[in-house]
Amino acid sequence: MITDPRVLAVLDELYERERHIDWADYAWHPDPHRHTETGFSLSPEQGDQLYLLARHGRASNVVEFATSLGFATIYLAAAVRDAGGGTVRTAELVPEKAERARANVERAGLGEYVEFLVGDARQTLTGVPDGVDLALIDGWAPDVSLEVLRVLEPRLRSGALVYNENLDESFIDHVRGEGNGYRSLTLLSGSEYKPKGELALRL
Repeated sequence: MITDPRVLAVLDELYERERHIDWADYAWHPDPHRHTETGFSLSPEQGDQLYLLARHGRASNVVEFATSLGFATIYLAAAVRDAGGGTVRTAELVPEKAERARANVERAGLGEYVEFLVGDARQTLTGVPDGVDLALIDGWAPDVSLEVLRVLEPRLRSGALVYNENLDESFIDHVRGEGNGYRSLTLLSGSEYKPKGELALRL
């Protein structure tokens, strides 16, 4: 788990803001530009899972879609730093969110480990280097998640992990499809063992 007090302080601050949102009355809209102030964060438990996966695998070439306010970016960047170094390339469609995430990452002392790619991930991620060790796909629409995965597939190394936090049906169908080159399982979390993400291993 993360022990760096500077990183933990920023994460605690971000989660505290999220706790004050009344999700029951939140005005959901499919346009991500309508949610510039909201992180839709991974849970701390999921963040710890990501950190351990990246740290255990000594991931140095990491990709994230989408950045949002930088919750997962911080977990991933901390793991990359603690495993010896590398880069998290994180794609965010909304410029305002990318700038807020950048500020959060800098405050956590992790700026040198993160490259921000602002724009549509289906374009911005086409230039990431080959040999991706770990990819987090946590975007705004199920079909887009699969499209992003297809962009990344030629760049995934054998043994790479791909984590889809939203349990997008089209993503799951693809990584479980015979002949598509993955082994996949659903991660469970919490006392009731609820599904919290799909983890796929690239063969």
